[in-house]
Amino acid sequence: MADIEQIIEESYNVENGELDLREKELKDDDIVALAESDKMKSVTALFLEFNEVGDKGICAVAESAYFKNLTVLNLFKNEVTDVGVKAIAKTKNFLNLSELILSDNKITAEGATAIANSKTLGSLVSLWIGDQLGDEGAKALAESKTLTHLNLLSLYRNNIGNEGAIALANSKSLTKLTELNLNWNYIEAAGVDAIANSEALENLTQLTLTYNPIGTRGAEALANSTRLKNLTLLDLYETEIGDTGAKALAESKSLINLETLVLIHNDISPDVQELFKNSSSLTKLEKVVFQLGAAAT
Repeated sequence: MADIEQIIEESYNVENGELDLREKELKDDDIVALAESDKMKSVTALFLEFNEVGDKGICAVAESAYFKNLTVLNLFKNEVTDVGVKAIAKTKNFLNLSELILSDNKITAEGATAIANSKTLGSLVSLWIGDQLGDEGAKALAESKTLTHLNLLSLYRNNIGNEGAIALANSKSLTKLTELNLNWNYIEAAGVDAIANSEALENLTQLTLTYNPIGTRGAEALANSTRLKNLTLLDLYETEIGDTGAKALAESKSLINLETLVLIHNDISPDVQELFKNSSSLTKLEKVVFQLGAAAT
């Protein structure tokens, strides 16, 4: 077991209230000890990425009255399951939490449903969660009556397909989203079409769909969208759009605020790449990336 008091001494930035415990090889017993320290009273941001924290540790944090001032909790790449997520969703100690990062943990639709139905997480503006949510988990988040203040939602690598994408597009709660990350899922043209025509998602400024098989039809849906006019960044890395889909994007009359477009690994020919340089409608476009390590402007 680590000397938790020494680690706190070395890692706590008193000035900004941040306790940075990334990559410290911490386990549950270490976090239990941390939760018992009254030094946590003034901590507003707790970073625990790349450790071995499981349900026992995160339950101790959730139950500790010392973390009532916490606004940021980052548990990226740990071993939290639905049990730990339920503790987070239930505690009254996290009423001030605005950013919660739970990506790359062992969380399923059950955990997503707990977050969605939480009575205490209404202050969240940023949520990263996964990696086994599936369509059921995406639907639960989309239908949440609590998560109405979210600006950022990251659901990468969650086995989400068209059904989940359509649920997000039809959400009545996620209307304040400005960033949506759906990378590494199984969303096809039908799901993208729903997103492209979503009234709920018309405030998006960033949409990332890396490694989704959206195809030509998906690219055309985005290009013709009248709802996504606020997009400044669109990431379509390896999405099977080909020349036809890329041409539709280059000729889009709707994506008028687009500044950055990622089209890596889409088999786009030089002739079609050239269309982006001469586009009469994408006047704000500053960067189009067709291959790793290179950009066309």
